[in-house]
Amino acid sequence: MANTISNEAQVMLRMHDIHKSFGDLAVLKGIDVEVRRGEVLAIIGPSGSGKSTLLRCINKLETIDSGSIEIEGEFLADTDEHGTAEYADAAKTREILSHTGMVFQQFNLFPHMTVLENLIEAPIQVKGMKKAEILPYAKELLEKVGLADRADYYPSQLSGGQQQRVAIARALCMKPDIMLFDEPTSALDPELTGEVLKTMRELAEERMTMVVVTHEMAFAREAASQVIFMADGTIVEQGEPESFFAHPKEERTKAFLQNML
Repeated sequence: MANTISNEAQVMLRMHDIHKSFGDLAVLKGIDVEVRRGEVLAIIGPSGSGKSTLLRCINKLETIDSGSIEIEGEFLADTDEHGTAEYADAAKTREILSHTGMVFQQFNLFPHMTVLENLIEAPIQVKGMKKAEILPYAKELLEKVGLADRADYYPSQLSGGQQQRVAIARALCMKPDIMLFDEPTSALDPELTGEVLKTMRELAEERMTMVVVTHEMAFAREAASQVIFMADGTIVEQGEPESFFAHPKEERTKAFLQNML
């Protein structure tokens, strides 16, 4: 069942007129996005459409050329009088980005640390928490993603699906307000994607605010509250999943969905 969120809900993420180029190649051409608290935004589109770049701009893994990015009412970036994006200073940027968590295609777990150590590392190093403070929550998260019995395993002893679920728990351990997912199942064998999507669906049901770049149309249809279809650096179409998948308006969207469904 797709999430429906009232328009009164707090805007968690607002991106306005985002432009981004790599050299001469314009990859984002005036993108507007708004995500409210508890919404799940699914971003779909062909490879090279700019969707992963857009996601990576949210937490400054990529920088924008112009436009504005607001997270929970605070400007991460805004355009100055010369039409160039200007970012908040380093301390403010860190503070704003501490509200976001990210899960990548590759799991990026620390290979020399156990599963539990992977979870508690950032809260201790970045937030200065004591091990005794974070340990109960880390164990609770492992329980949540169905890996309580793997706390003392090393990443190499886990399947890809298990590693990705650890990566989700690790991001959650920092208590983010917004979770960003960059094609979290694309590096997995098909039979392992289900367990990761199940964890993500559960987060959606718990009203975690999420922005998900995905090729998984069933997830977008069932778990998202909004779907954006991107192609060639622009948003071609967006809407609520039910109408978006049942009655796409744009020919480009129809052609893409025919190939994917």
